[in-house]
This record gives sequence, structure tokens and C-alpha cells, in this order.
Amino acid sequence: MKSENRESGRFFEVLHPDFKEFDMSGKVYDKNDFEGIELHVAEYEISDFLVYHLAEDCRLCTYTLVDQTQHIKTNRASIWKIYEGDWKLLFHQGTEKRAPS
Repeated sequence: MKSENRESGRFFEVLHPDFKEFDMSGKVYDKNDFEGIELHVAEYEISDFLVYHLAEDCRLCTYTLVDQTQHIKTNRASIWKIYEGDWKLLFHQGTEKRAPS
């Protein structure tokens, strides 16, 4: 998502009414938790982006996200579903990708 959309709060428009997120710490959020806030602005790099067709109106997207500002690499999974004629983000999870020990 472009930084101007993260800063303006416009990202809220893409969230499905039943949106859920599991963050890296395990905390669960819903759409109401994001109302009126601005997302963290950082430089990101996306790689290994794949789309899986789950149904005609539903897609699973997986990718690796590198936060260039905080130097954190995460595996991401998002489920997108058509709602009222437009694609909306129904579910998202980010898991930190740590180097093998």
C-alpha cells in the first residue's frame, strides 16, 4: 500500500466489515481497531508474491515483506473477498521470519 494511503487512513476503506488480523505478537485485531488511525510509514520491499484462487470471489495472497526502516522480514498472508462489488481485505497475518539458529 502506498505511503500516502497509509498516512491518510484511506487503507480503512479496503477492509472488509468482518476483517481480522493476527499480528506478529499474536494479538488479534478487527476493523474497528483501525478506525481513525494512521499506519506506520516505512520503506517496504515485497518479494515472493503469490495469489491462490480459493473461490470465484476469494483469493489468498502470500508474500515476504521487508521493513527497510526497522530491518524486519516477515511472511505475510492475506485473504481478499469481493464485498459489495469490490475486493476487500478479510484476513491478514504477519509472522516474523527469523534466521535459523
